[in-house]
Amino acid sequence: MSTSDKIEVESPIDYPSTFQTTLGFVPALVRAQGLLPRLMEAQASLEGATRLRDGLLSRLQKERILLAIASDRRDLYAMAEHCSVLSALGETDARIDGLLLDSGDSALSEPDLAALRFCRKLARAPHAVCREDIVSLRATGLTDETILEVAVTAAIGVYRGTISTALRVEPEFPLRHAVRSRCALPQNEGQISRDATSWLHTQNGPYLPSPFLSSESFSPFAALYQTHGFIPNFFRSQSLRPDLIEAEIHAVGNILQPQDILTRVQKEAILLAVSAVNLNSYCVAVHSNMLRGMGVPAEEADQIAVDHHLSALSEADKALVDCAIKLGARHAEFSPRDLDELRTRNFTEEQILESIAVVALNNFSNFLQMGLGFEPDFEVPAAFQQAIVKPFRPSGTPMAGESSISTLVIAIADPDAELVAQVQAGDLDAFEILVRRNTQSVFRALIAILGNTDEAQDAMQDVFLSAFKHIARFEGRSKVSTWLTAIARNAAFQLIRKRKDTESLDSADSSEDGDFRPRQVQAWQDDPEQSYSKAQVRKLVEKGILQLSPTYRAVLMLRDIEQLSTDEAARRLGLSVPTVKTRLFRGRLMLREWLSPYFSKDPGGAEL
Repeated sequence: MSTSDKIEVESPIDYPSTFQTTLGFVPALVRAQGLLPRLMEAQASLEGATRLRDGLLSRLQKERILLAIASDRRDLYAMAEHCSVLSALGETDARIDGLLLDSGDSALSEPDLAALRFCRKLARAPHAVCREDIVSLRATGLTDETILEVAVTAAIGVYRGTISTALRVEPEFPLRHAVRSRCALPQNEGQISRDATSWLHTQNGPYLPSPFLSSESFSPFAALYQTHGFIPNFFRSQSLRPDLIEAEIHAVGNILQPQDILTRVQKEAILLAVSAVNLNSYCVAVHSNMLRGMGVPAEEADQIAVDHHLSALSEADKALVDCAIKLGARHAEFSPRDLDELRTRNFTEEQILESIAVVALNNFSNFLQMGLGFEPDFEVPAAFQQAIVKPFRPSGTPMAGESSISTLVIAIADPDAELVAQVQAGDLDAFEILVRRNTQSVFRALIAILGNTDEAQDAMQDVFLSAFKHIARFEGRSKVSTWLTAIARNAAFQLIRKRKDTESLDSADSSEDGDFRPRQVQAWQDDPEQSYSKAQVRKLVEKGILQLSPTYRAVLMLRDIEQLSTDEAARRLGLSVPTVKTRLFRGRLMLREWLSPYFSKDPGGAEL
């Protein structure tokens, strides 16, 4: 979704009434976000669809789940609030204390106990959740719709807990003795072990069925389709409960859509980096793709996922992401000093508050996805997949002998990285292997820009000679193939300038043949092969491509002739994905016009 896309949201929610009618008060946690009322509306939307209404789960059952989540997080504010609400709903003191201390003596029904165990597992070790957990819940008699509500309620608990951790809201209800006892226990008491298998298990989801909802019959999907071009699996997986989808879309619109405080790129960088440290492949794939759609180069998005410190983010934005990661993935270590650090970097109180809401929404999404197991909409970046071959501890510190998520993206994702190291150590044979591996891709880049085979072959020698001269200074901030392609592009541009053809692949789209309109795009015959053999057609198409300017020729050669993906073509050319898509579209129109006389019903004497 580009920065100009908007999700249409409903009219503002009356958040005071949403809470006052059900709870009898507006929680201090909500009031603490008063600098940005739309964030209060977002929380009211999420809680109004789950916590504050009886559904397949009663309000009593939901408050138990929320208390269990708050207890695991040692969240004094939330524990005090949920204890008070449970008391008002008729829960006994003994049962409340049992929930707080996870003592197992709360005398709940088997389905309720199973739901609580599932939620605690999701909060403590989300990567260990698997299909068998859902099967166990069904065995107690819980329906799929109820299980969905259980998972969403737990995710709401994490959302609330994230905001509470950051804002340090003082409890507005008396603290029970059991609350103090719980907080006196070691922070990691009861933590479920996360071994490598748990971190990397294949979800093979989704775990719950999701009836099809069409965009024609469900207006929120129509809005998503209009802005995204597809319906994310995050929402499709919850189609058992359209009301929950509507509430979540409203919250997303209120938190992510506005750009008057933080930019959309800043928000997506937070979402991507925190999802990566949480090892949530689904959200990493989504937000990496979103950044690419906003013009961030694919490798830069991958670098933010693996180690944002090595990315091109500004120093201030790196500090913003640092704070977000600590809040989103290591909440026990978070303190007011982390927010003070942002203030020293001149972030406003509104920006800090919005970043907190973004992290809370991210954690809601991360935990819900791991509870429901739905699969990514996009390919997970290879660099990220390689980075999590070994487990990464929630504390952010790699265990002895292990790699961490902050390992440089290229060192773990580039098959040529080891060869470069050998060349830098003086191994000339390794450079020869490097040349053989990359000759074809370098030649493609040259021919795509130059459009002349002889010139491309001559230029190849200069490209590899230049690479050999400068390889000692190659630091691995891009893949070797990308680095070589960049050298090839520069060499090709120098030759073009010598020909006094100054058109560049880097020219702005706004000036790229802005007045071009197809004039001879006629209807082609249904089967062009009846007029030309496949070999002749290919020859003709390549001839047509070579008639285009380098701006379009390079993109069409890589995408349509070499069949590279859009992402890979963008990497090779050093362009953004949207730019590649735009040039591909325009280039195809130009090529179609050029080819039209050959494939129309009356070729008019056109010859090969």
